[in-house]
Parts: sequence; structure tokens; C-alpha cells
Amino acid sequence: MQRSRRAVSGAVTFGLVLLAGGVLTACGAPAYTYVSDKAANAYFKVPSAWHQVNAQFVTQAQGLLTKSLAGEAGGTLEWSRAYADTTSPTAETLLDASSNPVVYASVQNMKLSLRGELSFDVMRDLIFPVTPSARQEAAAAGEKLEGFTSIGYSLITNKYDMRGINEVFEYTVQGQQNAFDLTVLTNAGTTKLYLLLIQCYQACFAAHESQILAVANSFTVEGS
Repeated sequence: MQRSRRAVSGAVTFGLVLLAGGVLTACGAPAYTYVSDKAANAYFKVPSAWHQVNAQFVTQAQGLLTKSLAGEAGGTLEWSRAYADTTSPTAETLLDASSNPVVYASVQNMKLSLRGELSFDVMRDLIFPVTPSARQEAAAAGEKLEGFTSIGYSLITNKYDMRGINEVFEYTVQGQQNAFDLTVLTNAGTTKLYLLLIQCYQACFAAHESQILAVANSFTVEGS
């Protein structure tokens, strides 16, 4: 899959304009729904046609992250939301294998004992093994992960002393290439973990690239 890379070094500075309303279509209807965790100063937007995923399904999907720092192993989830471009989003397609664009976001209080482990490589491997060493470890453990392709990787910093990564990559899931746009951030004290994952099958990702870029570029974290 070919796609242009966004300037992620400034992607988290979108600002509080998200709270002021939205971009309007010609007929005056809002083009986007604005989603925020005000307590954590985290914001993003989704196309207004996308539907919020039932909280029960989100919880079920989070149950698959038990070994990841993005799940219980990393600390307490403070806030999470998911939206999909379908009227019937389910838990099964929240993290991968979706025919429609899906975005999952979370804010998490990191365990004190794990804060020193949150390197950029750990962020990159947060959901799926992406770095060469993580993919080698997964293969040695017998995990069948096929069709990996790295599309792009960037480091993120901003004036609020946030730091993190953006990684765009693909894996073969259920016989099809699935594309992922992953943004992971932490604050200056490494006390919180902020996650935004957008994914769907490769053809879907290409067809909805402009929308996916808009969602990814709108992700704003001002620190707390």
C-alpha cells in the first residue's frame, strides 16, 4: 500500500478548536464528531457518519490486550472510545480484520513499576510486534504473523512535553492485508499512556485514506 506520510511531529498540537464545534458541510451539518477525554486533555475527531462502538464490545476487545501494556498489564484504563464506519460495529473487528475503518482510543494510568520500560520501541510494539526484535521473538514463540510491511515510522514531540510514535504498517489477517495507523504517546512523567489505533483491510484503508488521515492528524494530547 502506498500512502503519503503526515507531519506527525506537529500532529498532537491540533488544539482546543475541537471543543468549539466542527468543520461544516455546505448544508450546515457537522462533518465530524468531536471526541474528548477532558480530564486527560485528549481529543480527536471522526467523520460524523461513523458510529460509536458499544461499550460492551470495547470492553470485550480490551480483554484481548491482557499481555500488552495497552491492557491491564500496563495499568488502569481511565477512558476509552471506539468508532467505526458501519452501523453494526462489533468487538471482533475493533482491533483488526475490519472491512470498514475503525478507530480505538484509550487513556491509561501507567503502573509505577513499568514506567521505565516505556521506550519508543515498546510503543511501536504495543499492539502488534513491529520492530525486528519483537517480530523475531513472536516467531520464536510460534506466533503465526504473516505479511508484515512497514509503511512509515515517526517520532512525536510537542510543546506540552509529550513524546511518542506514529507507526503505519500492515499484516495479513484472515487472508487479507490489514493496514494499521498507530499513535502512542506518554506525558513528561510517563504516568499516562495515550493510544489511537485506526485500522481496516488494505483496500478499505486506501479507499478511506483521507478520512483516516483526518482522524489521525486530529489526535491531540496536551498532557496532564
